[in-house]
This record gives sequence, C-alpha cells and structure tokens, in this order.
Amino acid sequence: MRDIQLTEPEGKQVQVGDHLIHYIDMGSGRPTVFLHGGGPGCSSWTDFGTVAATFAQDRRVLLMDMLHYGRSSKEPFRAPRWSYHAQVIGGALDAIGIEQADFVCNSIGGSTAIALAAERPELVGRLIVTGSEPVRGAEPLTPELGRAGREAWTTYYADGGPTKEKLFDIMAELEWKGGDDIPQWTFDLRWELSLLPDLLALGPDWTAGGGRGIPQDLSDHLPLVTAPTLFLWGDSDAFAVPEYALELSREVAAGSVYVMADGAHHMEEQRPDEFAAVATAFLDS
Repeated sequence: MRDIQLTEPEGKQVQVGDHLIHYIDMGSGRPTVFLHGGGPGCSSWTDFGTVAATFAQDRRVLLMDMLHYGRSSKEPFRAPRWSYHAQVIGGALDAIGIEQADFVCNSIGGSTAIALAAERPELVGRLIVTGSEPVRGAEPLTPELGRAGREAWTTYYADGGPTKEKLFDIMAELEWKGGDDIPQWTFDLRWELSLLPDLLALGPDWTAGGGRGIPQDLSDHLPLVTAPTLFLWGDSDAFAVPEYALELSREVAAGSVYVMADGAHHMEEQRPDEFAAVATAFLDS
C-alpha cells in the first residue's frame, strides 16, 4: 500500500424520512454529487477523497453516503433497490436545497444515479458512471473474478467475520490491480467503517428478504435517461468488461464511453489525475 494519509473532513447530516444521510460539503459553484461503490466500508470519502479537492476548486462537491453505507444510517428496507436509494438521495438533495446537480458515481452509486435520472430527470444535469451494473448481463473480466465479486460481501462478514486480510484481498483483487496502489488512509477508513455496529446488525443478506432492498434491473430506466451520460470504464474492471459499458451507452439517449487503459474498478484513486481530467472535461463541456 502507499503510505498516504488524508483526513476525512467533518460532515453534515440530513433527515430523509426515517433515515439520516451523511454528506461532506466542499467548495462552491455548480453542485456535483459523488456516490460511492458497494464494497465493505465504502463511503463517498473513501472512494473520492483523493480527487475531491480537485473538483472543489470550481464546483460545490457533495460527497454523499448512501443509506447503509459510510456514516449514514442503516435502517432495512424492502423495496426495489436502486429506485429506493434514488428516492433517498433525491430527498436528501431536496432537504439541502439542491434543485439540480451533476453526478459522479462508482458502481452501486451509478445504478442509483441512473434510477434517479430516469425517475426525477430535473435533478440530474450531467452524469458519470464507472463500473456499475444497472442491468443484467455484465461479463466479468474473468470467471474467477466474477465469482469472487459475487461472494465478496458474504465472505467478508462470514467465517469468523471481518479481518484486515480479507479486506485487503477484496480491494487488491477486485478494486485495484494489486495492492501496491491502495492508499493507506483509504484502507484504514474502510476497515473502520466496515465494523460499525449498526452495519453489523443489518447483516450480510442481499436477498429480497435481507433488508437491503429487492434486486432491481434498470433496463426499463435506461431509455428514460435524458441527461448526457459518460460511462467512464477501466479496461481492467473486474466486475464488467468495457463492452458492457458500450451496451449501456446505446440505451441512453446521450450516452458516450471512455475506456481508461490499465484502469481498474477504482480509477479515481488508482489513476486520480487522469480520472479528474476526463471527468471535468465531460462535466464542463
């Protein structure tokens, strides 16, 4: 791992129904919402803290923790997964007073933003999606990585519970290309957040009855997305090959694709300068 330290800024909380949503508010200018991925311990700061200051130079950066993640609350729900997360994020933006924002999203954050862009199009200006699987049919980089990805969450919390070794293996194998580029601060914070008591109480069950939402395919949502959308993909993303991103882009009215050479699932931390350059060029166009 890289011996890099980055302090998490003090955040804020907003009430959305029964839920408390945590977010970090930085900079000024065009509101830009960052939504994180779904690995153990993920939050929008763990995923985007490395590039947050770059975007905050001329944008208002809102790093939001989705329900069940980071420092947001962990109440169970049993509704279509991505639509419910979108409803909560939309409600949080309403409460903050944001009428429209651009979105930069990783993995499950991208699926949530696609649902939001289809269901509340007035809220979404431009949208960047990386490594998301909003519809069935994603082909993993290898069958072995596909199996590891499907089992990662259950494996992490089963068989004696979380360990640092398990977390490192998930991050190194599925999210980065090996462990050398993982920032120490990211690993440490993800370890801390993955052990929060309310998260442990929620449990690792991702089936329809487990309180993490009913699995949802967004095939019917993609044609409703009118926001200009960039599918920013790593050519070495473990969960879905770039051809899947191309298929997604064809279903969105204003979809385009950028494939980052040697990019893995967390390009924003693995290749932060290139990621920020590509993302800001799209957002500012």
